[in-house]
Amino acid sequence: MKKLILGSCIAIIAMMYSCRKDFIVEDIDNKTITVNAPANNLVTDINSITFWWELLEGAEKYNIQIVKPGFSAIAQLVADTNVATNKFTMTLQPGTYQWRIKAFNAGHSTGYQTFNLKIDSSNVLTNQTVVPISPLTGTITNNKTINFSWNALPAATNYSVEISLNNAVINYSITSATNYAYTFTLGAAANYTVSWRAKAINATSVSQYNTPQTFIIDLLPPTSVSTPTYPMSNPIVKDTIELRWNRSSTDTQYDSLFVYSDAAFSNLVRTTSVSATSIKINAISPGNPLPAGTGSASPIPYWWRLKSVDNAGNSTSGFSNSLNFQLIQP
Repeated sequence: MKKLILGSCIAIIAMMYSCRKDFIVEDIDNKTITVNAPANNLVTDINSITFWWELLEGAEKYNIQIVKPGFSAIAQLVADTNVATNKFTMTLQPGTYQWRIKAFNAGHSTGYQTFNLKIDSSNVLTNQTVVPISPLTGTITNNKTINFSWNALPAATNYSVEISLNNAVINYSITSATNYAYTFTLGAAANYTVSWRAKAINATSVSQYNTPQTFIIDLLPPTSVSTPTYPMSNPIVKDTIELRWNRSSTDTQYDSLFVYSDAAFSNLVRTTSVSATSIKINAISPGNPLPAGTGSASPIPYWWRLKSVDNAGNSTSGFSNSLNFQLIQP
């Protein structure tokens, strides 16, 4: 019996120790990060820089900050980001920079370690890369005319722009500007994947293409319009009650709410956009509230309906069904 109790106690203690270990956050306050690249005081004409360091035991993430020209007199914050890996790549314009890095976890952090870096302007473009401005990867739009733009490289005289639609190159152009507008011929209501890249050119050299930027031209409206649900049966209400509706389309980002003073929908009196699926009447237009009757004997009637809108701004072609209410003063 004693052996059984002793064994149970040992098991409990071991379990408690294991749990305690799970909650211990390692103290890294006095540790330093081993930085591999770029070397301190590096001067280079390569403008695509990979910041690389050794993983630090006990660290969960790393904060890297890049400023121009230095932390004592910051003219531009170029980057301030947290990463969980030991590499971070960024394309920089010619100029003088300082960058710093620290490691941190849930309870501790190292001090910042600061380094100097200079991107030298050069007439040789071979090692340089164009920095894209817009549109960037992840953009969603319903515009068919897109203005592609990028930062200038001082030694460039022209830029070559390549545009692909659904993985096929459809346009290749040369321009001396740092932007290029292109109108896509898109017939069907669909989602189109576009990627683009640019490189700089001068009389003696050509830069690298930037990493392709991929975005979506979304011409598909939400698959269905939202359905008004409350209040039903033309009730007499005050402006503190909510109008409510249901969404059946997963791509609806918000609904456009339309309020009319007549059942023929010829007199639109208020409209607003709502990301939720309800709104109080007094929140439809707080600065210009709906007129209300003085009592139940003289309520003012209203009709309302919806159009659903997706993330790109496409709205359903038709309206939802409508509901109505009669409004009296609070």
